[in-house]
Amino acid sequence: MKLEQRLLWKTNIRRWGEQLGFIAIGFTSADPIKGLGHMLLARIKQGVATPFEKTEIQQRINPRAVWPVCQTVVVLAYPFPASLPAHEGEGILARSAVGEDYHHFIHQKIKVLVDTMLENDWPGNFDVQVDTGPLIERAFALRAGVGWIGRNQQLIIPSFGSFMALALLLLDQELPSDAPLKADQCGTCQKCVQACPAQVIGTEPFAANRCVAYLTQSKEVLTEEERSQMGLRIFGCDTCQEVCPHNQRRIEEEQISSSPLQRGVNLLEILSMTKTEFQQRFRVTAAGWRGKGVLQRNAFLAMHNAQDERCQHWLYEREKHKSVPPIIIPYN
Repeated sequence: MKLEQRLLWKTNIRRWGEQLGFIAIGFTSADPIKGLGHMLLARIKQGVATPFEKTEIQQRINPRAVWPVCQTVVVLAYPFPASLPAHEGEGILARSAVGEDYHHFIHQKIKVLVDTMLENDWPGNFDVQVDTGPLIERAFALRAGVGWIGRNQQLIIPSFGSFMALALLLLDQELPSDAPLKADQCGTCQKCVQACPAQVIGTEPFAANRCVAYLTQSKEVLTEEERSQMGLRIFGCDTCQEVCPHNQRRIEEEQISSSPLQRGVNLLEILSMTKTEFQQRFRVTAAGWRGKGVLQRNAFLAMHNAQDERCQHWLYEREKHKSVPPIIIPYN
């Protein structure tokens, strides 16, 4: 493919992607991310990685270890939908956990993008990853100039912030790369460090397995300290992003939006929901993949943290009928 053709394809892919709602699109090579492997190994050796992270380092930093013919990585950022905050006493969902599961939604968006490319005679093949693949999206987004990594470990997109999901479109044709943005734009700001409920921001290496966002998804028995840190959170944690100055405009827009999506949930309803109710309410969201039990455990812990007397009444009734979910028994 000639240079002018490569430039045209890059321009068109970016234009088509923006028309589909992607707020930022960047291009980078399929070369491995330099220096990242050592950091990942250190995290694994020190026991601070989560079980969700693959231990095969090359598959996390090298696109060709995932797809040998890869030449270009296209990084696409899609905003989470506007949603309204929880009311006092409600359980809290992260923005990524409300509305349609962003994994499926973004996959569909990329399918439309790829179909458009094929309709315009794209000469090659492709592969797609939306958050659940092995490659570290943020690392490629950084190198592709999509954004920069904040002190809170989140990718921050200029003039937008960090409330978005990342996807990778792998191509077997070489397209020109974009230049990275200036790194470390947090300056002296320490708001996320001070606000983090687990106090893990600013630690090296970052203790991902102590982050509250992970704790809400973990099926391990949580310590008393971890339970307390979760507060009223039911799935995920947006705290470090909510205090970030780069997200304040988005937060202000949410406050005046007419979105039907709510980040607050009734804790007793979650604790008491049936399998059918779970399927109807959560299976289609990104909060559904860990199953009903994890959400109910989190609701139980949230009610305990809130000193909600309904928690003990619920437990008494369940114990009487020997129907306490197994995941809640360690906290009984």
